[in-house]
Amino acid sequence: MLIAQITDSHVLLGSRIAARFDTAAAFQRLLESLRRQEKKPDLILFSGDLGEDATPQEYAFVGAGLRGLEIPVLAVPGNHDAREPLWEALPDMLGRTDAGHLCVARDIGPLVVVGLDTIVPSAAHGEICPARLAWLRETLKSHAGRDVLIFQHHPPIDTGLDHLDSMGILSGREEFAGLVAEHGRVAAILCGHVHRSVHGTCGGAPVRVSPSASHQFAFDLRKGEPYRFSDEPAQFSMHLWREGRGLVSHVVPVATG
Repeated sequence: MLIAQITDSHVLLGSRIAARFDTAAAFQRLLESLRRQEKKPDLILFSGDLGEDATPQEYAFVGAGLRGLEIPVLAVPGNHDAREPLWEALPDMLGRTDAGHLCVARDIGPLVVVGLDTIVPSAAHGEICPARLAWLRETLKSHAGRDVLIFQHHPPIDTGLDHLDSMGILSGREEFAGLVAEHGRVAAILCGHVHRSVHGTCGGAPVRVSPSASHQFAFDLRKGEPYRFSDEPAQFSMHLWREGRGLVSHVVPVATG
């Protein structure tokens, strides 16, 4: 199974730019790159920050572009997203818990794909609150003995990028790691938010952070340094999952022409 992961497109419409980036144009280039793939992905996972201002227009633009690819899409929100307009525009790409969190669980052949909503409304940081932990616990329990792939916006690890780690998951991370370890068959945890490719582990499972489909943050491990933008290209990830062989991941630059 070939899974394309896109994240942090931060689409902003009306000839407006996010920071110094034309994110709507970047999204169109991303779609073209996905169309050009010699092997068509079986699934697209969108790990948050679909839009910059969380407007219905941004989500309609993103949704139309993704549906035009004719590939199944699952999504979770990022800290720039807002649950209600996202749900209203893209209900076919999302799930929703009884508590209103945009979490999703789908059987995709022999693989269970779980999307976890980690956002805190109007905040940059994330959390995995007791309600979301309970949902995840029951979801993993109901798929005991199955291979699971989790995707979410905020990484459950410290990356060493100080300012970005201060906007990471600030509560529920240890409990989350315990659930991952207890299940024992989490193939990987796919994330965004950091606008860089980062690898780590959580609960014994690989954590793979995908770079932004629009713009990247600079690599800087100095303490106290704010994040800043870099000139690295827009990128997305392609994950090849094979039963009994796990996940192999590639980072792919977005075509510029």
